[in-house]
Amino acid sequence: MNFRIIILASLLTVSSGASVFFFRDGKIFPTIAAVGFALFFFVRIVQMFFTVYREVDEFTEAIQAQDYSRKFPESMLKKNKLYKHFNEITEAFLSLNIRNQTQQLYLQRMLELVDTGILAYNTETGETLWMNDALSKILDIPHLKNIHWLRKRNENLYETIDKIPLGEHRLLTVNTGNQTIKALTKASLFHTEEKTYKLIAFHNVNATLEEVESGAWKSLLNVMTHEIMNSIAPVASLADTIKKQIRKIRKTTDKPIHSDFEDIEFAMETIHRRSEGLLRFSENYRSLSKKIVPDLQPVNLYDLIQAIHRLMNPSLAQKNIKFELKTDTPSVTAVLDRNLIEQTLINFITNATFAIKEKTNPTIILFSGITKDGNPYLTVADNGCGIPDDIRDKIFIPFFSTKKGGSGIGLSLSREIVKMHNGTILTQSKKGEGSAFTILLK
Repeated sequence: MNFRIIILASLLTVSSGASVFFFRDGKIFPTIAAVGFALFFFVRIVQMFFTVYREVDEFTEAIQAQDYSRKFPESMLKKNKLYKHFNEITEAFLSLNIRNQTQQLYLQRMLELVDTGILAYNTETGETLWMNDALSKILDIPHLKNIHWLRKRNENLYETIDKIPLGEHRLLTVNTGNQTIKALTKASLFHTEEKTYKLIAFHNVNATLEEVESGAWKSLLNVMTHEIMNSIAPVASLADTIKKQIRKIRKTTDKPIHSDFEDIEFAMETIHRRSEGLLRFSENYRSLSKKIVPDLQPVNLYDLIQAIHRLMNPSLAQKNIKFELKTDTPSVTAVLDRNLIEQTLINFITNATFAIKEKTNPTIILFSGITKDGNPYLTVADNGCGIPDDIRDKIFIPFFSTKKGGSGIGLSLSREIVKMHNGTILTQSKKGEGSAFTILLK
């Protein structure tokens, strides 16, 4: 193209000079012809420049729109090297775009594989830049296009996320509705394209904390039961010996027994009885620290809850409690220890019976089924008084009980049994409306 412009410019110059020369000599015809040629060459040069300008403009628009499909044919490359450079630029941008898309796809796949929940959103508009599946599962929320949408769904969760401090590890307790989650979080800010984003990482530490808590309680129970039994056993034995000696004295003497002997005998009887009770109490709590090996077998979950229904329904019916049985997938099976899981469900039903005792239409429902993720589950639900928020985190702690005379061992042992099956207990409760305990198996 440069060569063509040089030729046309040269011809324009010659035509212009000739027109001036002929005009001076008064030659009208040659002058008009020379001017005509000059105009023709000038128009051609202008057309070529406009063509190039249009091509540059269209090329720029295509690049801005990230349209890298526009390429100039080989015939045009021979006419002008500029088109060749355009094609080279397009190929460079296309290669860079493919590389960026590959890196973004790799990053997306990597973030979807990790168990840590990731959330990034615009601090001004709330628009979500990134949210992975792990976060959706941890917080039990759908993928959000805007973080402000969370306010309508779960205002407490929205406020909690909004107040996560920057640059600090913070342990948060999040009530998702299905369960209460302990999440270790850390937040930071980053800037891109003149926008500021808040990036938050959520790591579910429920399992870790439960493991640590369970281990601590087991160690404590081992020490307590060991020390109590070692100390109380000789006291019980000594009290029993003294009591027998007093009875022997009473039988072998004809003299009146002083009233102090009766008081001593009564005291020894009381000491012996309470010592035996404390020993039995300690022995019961040792079950929390014993290593139980489950006998795992494939079990049909609907058959399992039918058996429990047949077992518990007569006694519940006597208390005017409606006991329902439901399932959406009666053929679901799971590998578990039937006896241990039955005991866990019975514990849940017993607790539900206590929770609904003040209801006019007490109802307990026993479910079995499978989640959309393919996990078998068993649920005991009631329409009782519910669990207050301030004690929901404490119900699985050994010795803690809201029932008068309760031992606080049932739910603790139930959680240990479910953990042996690599499962989880999910708790849903609303004060005044009822509770649901779900065994989620894998």
